[in-house]
Amino acid sequence: MDKIEWQIYLAEIPYSENKPFWVSFESDPHLKKTRANIYGRCLPCIQNLYFQLKAGQTEIFLGTAFNCWKVTAVLENFDQCLLLLEHFQTRFPGGHVYGKLGSGRSDSKTRVVVFHAENKTECDRLQTALRQCLNKMGGPERILISKACAVLYENILGDWRKWSPRAPVIYPDRVDALLARIKKILFWSTM
Repeated sequence: MDKIEWQIYLAEIPYSENKPFWVSFESDPHLKKTRANIYGRCLPCIQNLYFQLKAGQTEIFLGTAFNCWKVTAVLENFDQCLLLLEHFQTRFPGGHVYGKLGSGRSDSKTRVVVFHAENKTECDRLQTALRQCLNKMGGPERILISKACAVLYENILGDWRKWSPRAPVIYPDRVDALLARIKKILFWSTM
């Protein structure tokens, strides 16, 4: 039996880059972790936030969000995203990696590669590896670190560096808008 070479697999790539899009990637050819996390980790995390805000909590219990890391490389275009994954695959084979690439905004002039990590050690390892890959590509080192789904949590909790497992809502005036946004996300997740 031939040994299968370690590699990163991509989900379906959209036909057009002119719209917001995300492409999942994982070192498992069936994207098992990605698929399991959608309904086993991510959706329950968003629901947890929604129900706490709906109940009027002024302090949010973060649960899994507190140990959910995103290591993001900002690149010029989709081709560079693919090149970065190719460098990562060649230079750092082994272990398990997963994440997404693309952009959530059609007007964005950049694309990103987002690696997910479930602890600080893995976050640090990915950050070091990405820095080396970006250096090899000769591009600028633009790596961003965040916790949880920053687009949701930071909106009301502020900078993730100041969070604790129970984080106070520091922008209560934004809660209603965030509730409406999460409600849409939850609605679309059932489709």
